[in-house]
Amino acid sequence: MKNFIFAVGALAALVSLDVAAAAGSFQFVSGDVKVTSATGKDRIARKGGDINEGDTITSAASASAQVKMKDDGLIIVRPETKLRITTFRFSGKADGSERSLISLVKGGFRAITGMIGRSNKENYKIETPTATIGIRGTDHEPMFIPNPVDGRPALGEPGTYDKVNSGAAVLSTAKGLVVINPNSAGFVPNMVNARPTILPNIPAFYRPPTRDEPAIVPVARQQPVGTLASPGGLIKGSTLTRAPLTGNLPVTTLKPLTTTLTAPVTALPTTTKTLQPLTTTIQPITTTIQPVTTIQPTTTIQPVTTTIQPLTTTIQPITTTIQPTTTIQPTTTIQPITTIQPTLTISDRRLKKNIKRIGTHPLGIGMYEFDYLWGEHATGVMADEVRTIRPDAVTRGADGFDRVDYSKLN
Repeated sequence: MKNFIFAVGALAALVSLDVAAAAGSFQFVSGDVKVTSATGKDRIARKGGDINEGDTITSAASASAQVKMKDDGLIIVRPETKLRITTFRFSGKADGSERSLISLVKGGFRAITGMIGRSNKENYKIETPTATIGIRGTDHEPMFIPNPVDGRPALGEPGTYDKVNSGAAVLSTAKGLVVINPNSAGFVPNMVNARPTILPNIPAFYRPPTRDEPAIVPVARQQPVGTLASPGGLIKGSTLTRAPLTGNLPVTTLKPLTTTLTAPVTALPTTTKTLQPLTTTIQPITTTIQPVTTIQPTTTIQPVTTTIQPLTTTIQPITTTIQPTTTIQPTTTIQPITTIQPTLTISDRRLKKNIKRIGTHPLGIGMYEFDYLWGEHATGVMADEVRTIRPDAVTRGADGFDRVDYSKLN
């Protein structure tokens, strides 16, 4: 009896893994696309089928798919792609518990972020074998090209790419980061300790959607009572209301409407008018010019002699003794958090948020507490303030952001 109960419990645990809460569903499938569950069970991707946390999507050559996530985000899977929904948590509202982590093994996809990416951007990440991608409310296209095998040519130089269509993305490694703006692409080579860069041109393998790919249609959202919409979407902390879908949606065929407008024609009356010729007589004008004679006056300047007497001033020295009355004890210790070189720390104000002044450095500049854009919490100084008193302690990196040598601030 005990063995029977144990077997039933084990079977229930395995079944629960395969029927986990859906993270989204397929809206479109073209070609050979399969889904592998967290337990290793394969199934064919079909329109309307669920995609769950832990599932891996694999598309064959010339195959593609579109997935709508529960937070209204969209994922368009490109051909010859393998990606995993590593983490997806969404309770139906932005309450801080939402999470989205996608692991891209090879190939590429287009992602239009939903509520998770708009409300809590730090909770949305994409990982590849060489880099991490964060977003700021974005329509972007991550791509990972592995090293070629079996002599097959690669689409481009192996590594991680990300092209931004709108919003912005942050491409980072242990060696630094770059911010990718619209109509630009970032790149990290497929090697150890590679530094992200912004490409001068968008790679040729990025292309507009073909007929195989569905059009991206913006999803209409209901605005809750008492919540104001911001230009970038919903304000953090707002809720989204969506009515449940039941049955099949009706299909309506629109017929072309042709309308011919006929305007009445009214004959205009004919008017005849005779113009009289105009004659103008111009009388000649005679002008006599009298010659003018100018007499130049003569002025004689007499020399003036001025004698300047020397002026002697005696300055008495003044001695002032200043008694020190105030001793300044430093109360703030600078702990560098993110180090690119042994003594260089990223201190560019553009890479920080939630900035709060907490003290004063012995050199007279401010000490701050802040969060980096990639989520790391730290304390330290601002590079732009350091430059005003110790420009030799500030270095601008190849990525365009400032670092501070803290060893020169002692």
